[in-house]
Amino acid sequence: MVKFTTVAVVLTVVALSSSNECDMKDKSIKKNVKSYKQCLDKGFKSSVGCTSGEGEPGKKLQKKCKKVEQKLIKLCDYSCRTTQINGGWSNYSDWTPCSAECGGGSQTRERSCTNPAPQFGGVDCVGDAEESQECNTQSCLEFSLVGESGNDVEARSMGLLLSRGGTV
Repeated sequence: MVKFTTVAVVLTVVALSSSNECDMKDKSIKKNVKSYKQCLDKGFKSSVGCTSGEGEPGKKLQKKCKKVEQKLIKLCDYSCRTTQINGGWSNYSDWTPCSAECGGGSQTRERSCTNPAPQFGGVDCVGDAEESQECNTQSCLEFSLVGESGNDVEARSMGLLLSRGGTV
């Protein structure tokens, strides 16, 4: 039995923009843009910020693609346009355990700027990545044991006292 594996290559569609007025109806320019997109699809590493497909073009194709890119830069001042993506906060994590059982403690929780992460010059998230709060603020119970003699009883003695039917 022959097993076939299908590999899907996802190529990023590149949007080219021009800061000069370039006549996109000009057949020569249209041809260069089409050729440049094909270069990018084949893995050509752009010098103007364009996303490349997978693969590594051979030396001959690399040279041709570089030439096409330089021509587009010279004629039309081309670069790749990417939309800025501003950062967004993730949900907060759960609160950490309280640092004290009574008498006041603190706990924290965190979030990250990954929903989405800032890209292409987008701004970072505004605000703090960590939050804290007080917890277990109730007073701690204080007690002492006094023996028959009126002296304090040590904690070790308390267990002994209770195990022998003593009262607290």
